[in-house]
Amino acid sequence: MRATTILQAYLDEMGKAVMNEWFDVYASRIQLPLSILTSSANLTVRTLADLEEGFDEFVEMIRIRGVTDMLRTVQAATFQGNDHIVGVYETRLMAGDKLALPVFHSKMWIGCYDGAWKAIKIHNTTDEARWPMLLTRLDRDTWLTEEL
Repeated sequence: MRATTILQAYLDEMGKAVMNEWFDVYASRIQLPLSILTSSANLTVRTLADLEEGFDEFVEMIRIRGVTDMLRTVQAATFQGNDHIVGVYETRLMAGDKLALPVFHSKMWIGCYDGAWKAIKIHNTTDEARWPMLLTRLDRDTWLTEEL
C-alpha cells in the first residue's frame, strides 16, 4: 500500500472520530507522548487525560464555529522504513459550503504499533502556544511537498 493511501485513510478515520465525538477511537490512534510543534511552541501531550481534555475542547470549538465537515487532504507522504510514514496535508474546516476557519497545513509522522497506525508527532502552521489547540492563531504559511 502507498504511504499517501495509508496517511489519507488515517486522517479520514481521525476526522470521523472528531466529528462524531468518538474519543476512544481517536485515542486508540495516538501514540503517547504526542509531540506537537507549532510556529511558536513545542508541546507534548503526555497523558490520556490531557489528550481527552484537548479533544473535548477542540470538539467544542468546532461546534461553536458551525463546522460540519473536516476535510484533510494529503499532499505528499513517504515511508521512513517499513513502519513509519511522514506526510504533509491540508485541513479545511467547513461550515456547510464555506470555510469556518482559514485553511492550514500540517506535517504528521505516524508509526505502526501492533498493526495500527498511530500519530507520533504533528507540526502545523498554526501559531498556537498551548494545549489544547483551539485554532485561534492560524498562520497562512504553507509548506511545499519537497519539505518531506
